[in-house]
Amino acid sequence: MPVPLTPRRIPKRDDAAGRAYGELRDALLSGALRPGERIDLGAVAHWLDMSRTPVDHAITRLCTDGLVTVEPYRGTFVRPGDPERFEATAQVLDIVHDAVLATVGAALAPAERERLLELTAAAASAAADEAPERHDRWLLFMADLAGRVGNDVLACEEARLRMLVQHARVGAPPEVLTEHARRRVESLRARGAGWLGGARLDEDGAPLLY
Repeated sequence: MPVPLTPRRIPKRDDAAGRAYGELRDALLSGALRPGERIDLGAVAHWLDMSRTPVDHAITRLCTDGLVTVEPYRGTFVRPGDPERFEATAQVLDIVHDAVLATVGAALAPAERERLLELTAAAASAAADEAPERHDRWLLFMADLAGRVGNDVLACEEARLRMLVQHARVGAPPEVLTEHARRRVESLRARGAGWLGGARLDEDGAPLLY
């Protein structure tokens, strides 16, 4: 998608670079800026109604995040999604999420645990056209839990890894997303009926996930 020509009338904030970073990051993760697309930085500055300097600072951060690449004499490009990179990053994100559940899981109300199970299972069984949206719902629930830990470093790392996972999945087959959630379903099952609280169980004592 080309950068819009009409400037966005976003309320001014002191941190213009942060505003540019947030807007570009959202466009990248939503797929509005497509993998491999060249980003016209002048058009971005016009769109966000700011000078080029904060946009350049935002691009530097996005390069560090791994969302864009800068090629000398060619320009700035959206980094393509990468299923292999998705798997590698998702594995690390899963470790962080395990730490989150180990810290706050015992304090979750039964309804919250059941909601976690439902969201994870829904992501694992999503149809192809629903996979990204259901994957996001599940990840955002986990992000909320990460915020409850009370550790800013962990919360920031969870957010960074989640962003990389969301970007790396762009262009990946839907089954890559459902398989990721399926692994987490099995991880939740392994916690046992006691941890699952009010979740319904099957005849073998395993949680019914649907």
